[in-house]
Amino acid sequence: MKNKLSLLSLLLAVIVLLASCNINIKVDDVNGGDVNVNINTTPGDATESTTPEQTTPEVTTPPEVTTPPEETTPPVEIVIPVPTKELTSVFILAGETSIEQLAAAELEKHLAIKGVAVGEGGFPITLSIDSSLGDDCYRIEGAANVTEEQTGDEYLNIIGGNGRGVFYGVVRFLEEYAGTRFFTYELETHTADPVAIPEMVLVEYQPVFEYRYTSWYAMTKDPLFCLKSGMNGNHGGITEDLGGHISYGSGLGVHTLGWLTETTYPYPGYAPNPCLALNTPEGQANLEKVIKNVRAVLEKDPTVNIVSVSQNDTEDHCECENCLAIEKEEGSPAGVLLRFVNAVAENLEADYPNLIIDTLAYKYTRKAPTVTKPRENVCIRLCSIECHFNHPLTTEKCSVCSAFRNDMVEWSKICDNIYVWDYTTDFSYYISFFPNLHVLRENMQFFADHNVKGMFEQGNGQGLSGEFGELRAYLLAKLMMYPYMTEEEYSAHMDEFLAAYYGAGWKNIRSYIDQVSSLAILGDGHTIYHQPFTSVNDNFYRVIEDGVTKWWDAAEEMAGDRLEYVQRSRLHWRYMQLMLHPNAKKAEELIAEVEGLGMAWREGRYHVDLEKSNLNKSPGTWTYY
Repeated sequence: MKNKLSLLSLLLAVIVLLASCNINIKVDDVNGGDVNVNINTTPGDATESTTPEQTTPEVTTPPEVTTPPEETTPPVEIVIPVPTKELTSVFILAGETSIEQLAAAELEKHLAIKGVAVGEGGFPITLSIDSSLGDDCYRIEGAANVTEEQTGDEYLNIIGGNGRGVFYGVVRFLEEYAGTRFFTYELETHTADPVAIPEMVLVEYQPVFEYRYTSWYAMTKDPLFCLKSGMNGNHGGITEDLGGHISYGSGLGVHTLGWLTETTYPYPGYAPNPCLALNTPEGQANLEKVIKNVRAVLEKDPTVNIVSVSQNDTEDHCECENCLAIEKEEGSPAGVLLRFVNAVAENLEADYPNLIIDTLAYKYTRKAPTVTKPRENVCIRLCSIECHFNHPLTTEKCSVCSAFRNDMVEWSKICDNIYVWDYTTDFSYYISFFPNLHVLRENMQFFADHNVKGMFEQGNGQGLSGEFGELRAYLLAKLMMYPYMTEEEYSAHMDEFLAAYYGAGWKNIRSYIDQVSSLAILGDGHTIYHQPFTSVNDNFYRVIEDGVTKWWDAAEEMAGDRLEYVQRSRLHWRYMQLMLHPNAKKAEELIAEVEGLGMAWREGRYHVDLEKSNLNKSPGTWTYY
């Protein structure tokens, strides 16, 4: 397929030189079928293109026209406006907990920006907690006299199942009725429309995912923004005064078997996984150590919600006669681990009835066992690390995604407590565009459909993004809160963010995202460590390069006070151009800007080793430290 794409791309390059960049091409999809792709690189033409369906289009001959078509009058859409009451002044009454008071302060702040006065005699808004609703749930209810003729009590109640639920309800009210948007920790916007509510108000929310967190720097930079975005994970800095978070406990987040079994190894999380067969003296000794060490953590901090008893970050695991016999019986090495974890969970259950014991389905343990099922107080955290992230997990046309999907389905048959550790960046190429924005919504719905109760979306948490990290963090947060949003709603969220974040030229950037995404979904599988030309062939980039550059030029020219954001996201395009056309002078300029902003080039690597790197070669060949 690659040779075919290369020949097509070179031919297209000639066409581009002779005509406008408005091209129709036919390429192989991920399963061998033909797909038409339109490459439109006219700057400023922000087409609302969608990812082409991965099927072979049917070719038909249009019918012969013998008479002119009959003129018809298009139907007139009648829109009946919903009567609303404009709020010009409000009186806010909130509970005394720190999070309820914070929610009230946030509500007052944003209403004041909209010109709504706060004080005695205003429209009454009450914030309160009702634990019967459930953690992180909320209910917004109220009534308003929208006409002069109406009389009766007016009120608005925002009720949360806990403190976070109250705060989430306030955010929803501000978004729904005040036109407020929380895009990043430093960018919040408000429409010019008045704050208005309908005659009857009823909004109810119960989270699909009980655990929601993404490690993108744009999210973790500020705990309050993390809370506003609906996150409740254990690394977002959401302290008790902000409503608290779901805690894994100190040192019990992931890859814990090393230190829990007291492995004498410099880096316990990477030590070979120990024997876990419970019918052996070694397995029983390891069980006793794990229980002892977990209990020690819980005694120090009884507020811990989850502890992870999970394999070390290595494929090296015990292959003794007993472990292999269990693997054979279970049809997967996960059976050995799960029996061990179940034993830990059974020991702790009586003393810690609300505690969940978490373990991984990761690499060699990803396949579900056929005999043993997780106990009710056990959570399986399934990891998508091997997947092709430019392809939707639901596609039948990618064997790698299909394999993961099948494992997810099998786990969902035996476990009601599934968390997912998902990956949303290229850890070897932080600066380049990771083309996965077009599959995030579909993937999130797939997780929601298969008993997943918790989502961790791992991203670039090591510094500012040189591509679309801010956009991705925003969209992921929205999807974790509302995984069943429609494609139209998802697209609208993206457009709103782009317009607010990048300024008047945002449509050029949307065109770029759509263009590369439509090519990426057809390309080879892109993992979290692949070089950028994996999913979109470098010859395709050469074909569209001039047009894409014009898009970014136009976006900069129209950015206004958003120029900094446009230029920062454009760093990835400059990086890609250096991969296409290495140039030492331009490389020096890019390195200075990237490192001046404190960005990471790849996981844990913030600097280019200038002594070991030839800047006249592609950035993919540079040495980083």
